[in-house]
Amino acid sequence: MPHLPFHQQQLNFVIQLAQNRIAWLDPFFRFLNFFDSMYFFFVLIPLIWLGFSYRWGIRLFYWLSFNSVMIHLLKYWIGWPRPSTEMPELGMLHPSTTGFPSGGAESSLFLGGLLIYYWRTNLAWIIGITYMLLISFSRLYLGVHYPIDLLGGWILGFIMLGLLVKTRAPLERWLEQKGLRFCLLLSLALPLGVMFAVRKPAISFTMGACVGIGLGTYFSLKHQWFLPKPKTINEGLGRASIGIAILFAVLFVFPGGLHFAKALTAALFMSLGASPIAQWLMKTKIH
Repeated sequence: MPHLPFHQQQLNFVIQLAQNRIAWLDPFFRFLNFFDSMYFFFVLIPLIWLGFSYRWGIRLFYWLSFNSVMIHLLKYWIGWPRPSTEMPELGMLHPSTTGFPSGGAESSLFLGGLLIYYWRTNLAWIIGITYMLLISFSRLYLGVHYPIDLLGGWILGFIMLGLLVKTRAPLERWLEQKGLRFCLLLSLALPLGVMFAVRKPAISFTMGACVGIGLGTYFSLKHQWFLPKPKTINEGLGRASIGIAILFAVLFVFPGGLHFAKALTAALFMSLGASPIAQWLMKTKIH
């Protein structure tokens, strides 16, 4: 991996930051790494899908998958090292991927910005900006990113957020006009094409999830198996908790690491089985 001249200056900054870490804050910043892991999205998607709106669950899943593919492709192509690669003692964690751009910075700006754009309240601004700054700073504190990695992540996150805002409505109208069968073919052809073109484990896992969501969504829409929006917060949280628990059970019981078949199985449960199971367990009428 290339080591560029400006990395040395930024490495000095990360070294100074590491030397001034506060011991009692270390567990907090380690915890924030959860929000830059796949497991966070295994919680977030069922929470939105079952606990709020299946339409927003589908929407968020595909946009986050698009984000993930772009992040990993840029990491593979650019190949800039992390501070913890240059000096392992700096890293409180040791990710195996390259550093630029920061996926945590990208997703925190994307999700925080999405919250602000659609909620549009003072509270949304406070939550969105706090979330973005905390997750981004945690990447420096943990010694796994340079400042320029954060900048790259923010720029990409802003671009992705802009794409969602500008293209969501016309894209969804176009897909509705094309019909369910076309959407099914597209949801299978695109991820399989990307997977065979790139051939990287992280990409294969994400594409497996896309195939599973595409299949499950097709049959659920065809037979109207999705749940309506919950009537109360407790109902939404209860439904989401059921989905999250069973999704993690599928992920941990299924043999092997994060691979295509495991992602496909988990995604099929999320898009095809979660709503009927939650309906059965909570006696909620399916819409």
